[in-house]
Amino acid sequence: MEPGAAQLCWGHLPRGEVRIEVSGREPLTFIHEGGAGAVVVDRLSAGPVEFDVRSIVGAQRLDALIPEPPPGEELCRIATVSDLHLGSRNWGALKTVKDIEPDGPDRYAMRCAKSAVQEASDWGAQLLVIKGDAAHHRRTRDFGLVGDLVDHFPKLPMILVPGNHDVDNASDIELPTTMGRRGLPLERGVRVHDMDGVRVIAGNTSIEHVSIGTVNPIAEDVFAAASQSDTPNLLLIHHQFQKYLVPTYWPPGIPANESKPFLKRLGAVAPRTLVSSGHTHRNRTRRVGPLLVTEVCSTKDWPGCWAGYRIYEGGIYQSAYRTATPTAIRWTEYSRRALFGLWSPWSPGSIDDRCAALLTGA
Repeated sequence: MEPGAAQLCWGHLPRGEVRIEVSGREPLTFIHEGGAGAVVVDRLSAGPVEFDVRSIVGAQRLDALIPEPPPGEELCRIATVSDLHLGSRNWGALKTVKDIEPDGPDRYAMRCAKSAVQEASDWGAQLLVIKGDAAHHRRTRDFGLVGDLVDHFPKLPMILVPGNHDVDNASDIELPTTMGRRGLPLERGVRVHDMDGVRVIAGNTSIEHVSIGTVNPIAEDVFAAASQSDTPNLLLIHHQFQKYLVPTYWPPGIPANESKPFLKRLGAVAPRTLVSSGHTHRNRTRRVGPLLVTEVCSTKDWPGCWAGYRIYEGGIYQSAYRTATPTAIRWTEYSRRALFGLWSPWSPGSIDDRCAALLTGA
């Protein structure tokens, strides 16, 4: 959910008409082609709302609470995608979850990535940040796929930071400095991009040939950029900040002995900051002092999300939308069987893990 809108998702419906009724507006009616799907219902007022959903299998009532927007006018929109893993050919702990459309023009990772970026663009994103693991491995062909993706959207401004898969030891090739014909830089330090009402700070937390991350090499640059901003900040990185010295979930990110002092100092010098990462393929949100710290799941496996950030005069609202394009959602619904089905309840997180606001004052 986000201010004024809600996304309704389902795992399977037979082909047929779907009708969604909401009090105070015209019913939304469409033909669903069958299988998994999702639809966005917009122009909703803040507060409780009831959806009466009717399909070929019957009727169901869904309740939701549409959030109030942060104070002030909306100023701009930013989107992120994480963990695209372009070049991946299977999924799951035992690598047994195979592509269900192997003869199509694109494999599942590219189908999901293209669909997510297109949906983010249609939503109104004025900037896209790719938060690492764009390539499945440090291989020429995988980086070629990243180039193909970014070239597919030549008019959408983008920032790209590496993740651990981009710098792994799958080969000894030199990391490319740019991607695609558009020459999108692979940022190896800190990139600052000012927009109306927000400073976007994208940082590289990867370590060559190592899975875990580090924030120490970029910390001073981040503190300087964030503290000198006249607006709130959106800090985007690949690795998550670990809460405890011993990791409590996989994969490990930035160790707690780095994470805790970094977040404490960031909260002191730039309290109006939303921090978001990827790496874990899961949605998660927590508050660290004045900071809002989130993780957003992968585009290429269950539930398959991209994140939108609406920037207001008085805050930032994050919404993690499920990629709804049929060719993408058919795959992500199928991929929920990973880890013997245990991935299904783990990865999405709660609604509050996906959708949250940082209020910064108008």
